[in-house]
Amino acid sequence: MLKDIKLEHNANVGVAIVKELNDDLEVVWNVFVVNLGDEKIVNVFITCKGYGLINGTEKETTLMRYFLDDIDSQTAIKVEPINPDLFELNNEYFVVFYNNGNMIDKKLTFKENTITEDRLVQMPVLDCLGILLT
Repeated sequence: MLKDIKLEHNANVGVAIVKELNDDLEVVWNVFVVNLGDEKIVNVFITCKGYGLINGTEKETTLMRYFLDDIDSQTAIKVEPINPDLFELNNEYFVVFYNNGNMIDKKLTFKENTITEDRLVQMPVLDCLGILLT
């Protein structure tokens, strides 16, 4: 029953968009789920979508779904690459996982035009620059 499901907030898990170099030394942007906590999270499921206006026209990306299995403490797992053209849109990530037997969900949204070079900071756990939402 719905009343038996206990949903909690977990500030130790977030989504990061990071700037990296690929094998050809080209700049690429990638999305990671980051576990900053001291415990493993299990059965991690994430959905991703972009939406908003580009040049006055309503745009929406395809809803993508990923199952990441488990993420150890102080670890990040890459979800997908992201095209910088999508930074003009709201980029929404919905993360669901289990921690200590409790189901936890988080909706994190990078607002339109907020993923910019001047906002990049050194990422915890990851050894690169990016933006982290928790």
